Amino acid sequence: MHNIRFDFVCQRHVPLYEHLCNQYLERSEFNISIGAESEPQTSKIRYFIEAFAPQAQLESLADDIASDFLLSVWLLDTHIQLIEQHSGQRKPFNIKPLHSGLPLNFCQHCQPKFGDNQHPSFGNINLQCHHCMGHEKLSRDEKSLTQTDIAAMANRLLSHKSLPLPILGITLWLTPPAAILSSTIQPSTISQNADEQLTNSSQTNASMTKTIKYQRPRILVCNPNSLNSHFIVNDSQVLALSSIEKPLLRVRPSSEHPSLLAPLYDIQFAENRLLVILTEVLRQKGINWLHVTSDIEPHTSQEALLNEPLRLASINQHWLPITTLSDGSIPLPTNVTCLHDEHHYQDDQHTFKVQSTKTDINWQVSDNGAKSSTSALTLPPVLASSCAEDSNTITNDITTSLCALNAAVLRCDPNKNHHKAQFVKHAAVLYFSQQNACQIVTLDSQSNPELFFQLPTLPTSGYEICHSLSESPQKSLLDKFKQLFPAEYNQLLDLHIQADDGALSQLMAVATLIIGAYPVETAQRVTVTELADKFIALAMSHHGNNAPRIDFPLTKGAAHRSLNWCKTLGTLMSFKLAGETNLAKIAFAFHDSFADYLSHWVEHLDQNIGVKQLVIAGSEFANPVLTERVQLRIGKNFPLVVNPLLDLDGVNIAIGGLYLKQRRR
Repeated sequence: MHNIRFDFVCQRHVPLYEHLCNQYLERSEFNISIGAESEPQTSKIRYFIEAFAPQAQLESLADDIASDFLLSVWLLDTHIQLIEQHSGQRKPFNIKPLHSGLPLNFCQHCQPKFGDNQHPSFGNINLQCHHCMGHEKLSRDEKSLTQTDIAAMANRLLSHKSLPLPILGITLWLTPPAAILSSTIQPSTISQNADEQLTNSSQTNASMTKTIKYQRPRILVCNPNSLNSHFIVNDSQVLALSSIEKPLLRVRPSSEHPSLLAPLYDIQFAENRLLVILTEVLRQKGINWLHVTSDIEPHTSQEALLNEPLRLASINQHWLPITTLSDGSIPLPTNVTCLHDEHHYQDDQHTFKVQSTKTDINWQVSDNGAKSSTSALTLPPVLASSCAEDSNTITNDITTSLCALNAAVLRCDPNKNHHKAQFVKHAAVLYFSQQNACQIVTLDSQSNPELFFQLPTLPTSGYEICHSLSESPQKSLLDKFKQLFPAEYNQLLDLHIQADDGALSQLMAVATLIIGAYPVETAQRVTVTELADKFIALAMSHHGNNAPRIDFPLTKGAAHRSLNWCKTLGTLMSFKLAGETNLAKIAFAFHDSFADYLSHWVEHLDQNIGVKQLVIAGSEFANPVLTERVQLRIGKNFPLVVNPLLDLDGVNIAIGGLYLKQRRR
């Protein structure tokens, strides 16, 4: 007889593991107890199952646990160890009803039956499974589908090249839809064929009058065995794609791929029963992947929002949501004093509303049509763009960056009770966002905030960018560039920057055109997002760590420092004029040099205020090369802080507002 403990160390709560622990508690033959322990410093949670039985029975139990505890993207480690006595409980966990993580859509018990074309139950979307209860998660429309219906869907997709699935809020495409292929499409130029495709989408007449903005293509993988033939993925990404959360991951296609022509893709495995069956039918017909577009209608946008897949970025060897789109909660942190009961934050797509109680912080996410309480402490709108090199013209509002800083350092230790107010001190944040101003903000020993650096937004047109360069010491370089590379120069003149394009993305977009990384023969006006994706994909393709130096010189304004972006672009022109043809090396050098400059700036801050906590936050850190280089250049001397329970840019901003030293308006 032995006492054995099975540990599952997780980054955050995994409802499936709690559910399974409750199920194993019912197996009386093993004298089982269960438990969950939290680590205040890291916010990790450790689920465990303890069992007392003969060795042969324990070996059987271990096999069952290994089979049932499916891989979660939040699982960090597992252990099996001998113990002297049990420390767990013999009552089940109290799992919140209607939790978004339960029930699962499918599991290892039912998926091989309804999802394997060789099994008699193949195509039975209503197949009951008492392990995951996935049949209970089907909508009424999904329950009515038969194997014949789903086979007809596959045939329609093959014949029409597209398949609207209103019950899932998506459309599947065999080839890239027009809205993805073209960076900008005016209604008058849409073909008759595209018109027919768009009638199946959710666009309204009002939205058709607007320019369709480039969106990163989304791919549904039908044949996971072919994944490595089409995309560059590592082992951790493959495991994440296979996890129960079925997230979207940003990857680049294989070099010189004949049909995957975009620089980066968001890829995903089938996340529900309908897609599992449909993709298996298509896999049999030789289809390895499909393009996916979301169809969100005004009256169903909230439902579609909640069904949006999880988009992840790798930070500090952890997966973090870029923006959390589902409602949720975390325990009330105890290391910092909460100052407000309610707060909301709004970006250009979503509204994040948070409320604090004596034990928890709860949040709700909605589309921007939702109304927020007027009594809530609110953040200013998205920061206005600036088109001047002089940093004096840049807004110095640091509210959003401070919210990101506050949220990242929050931890919960129920064993500690502070009798006086606790505030964040000796901290800095690198907040680089596509939504808001990219800043470095600090809090000193008295918790006083200061803006150290803000990345300037560029002029809104290529003409203005070139004019600024011609008025700077980079004029001679610009003149030579114009003479030797007229096609690239004209591309730059045609660039148009939107107000909501992030400052760092803007800089990378211009860099892409300067180094000649975008085909000059294209007739479409290219967007900042697509150009930045191209630049990031180039950097991802670079092999090695050696790269030339790109200049990122600071300018000192009246209140804070900024970047002399003309000098940065001048350096890139110098490499182009010198005949450098390794574009991947230049793109990588841009990221590496920027991270190196950041490292020097953080060291300067450390000498002035003593940086004990260095936070990284913002959607720009979904860029894997930037994150990797920042980790390498800065992380060794200043361990980078993120909150493993929150996201990079969304809910974290709303929660951070609860801790702002700011009166209600």
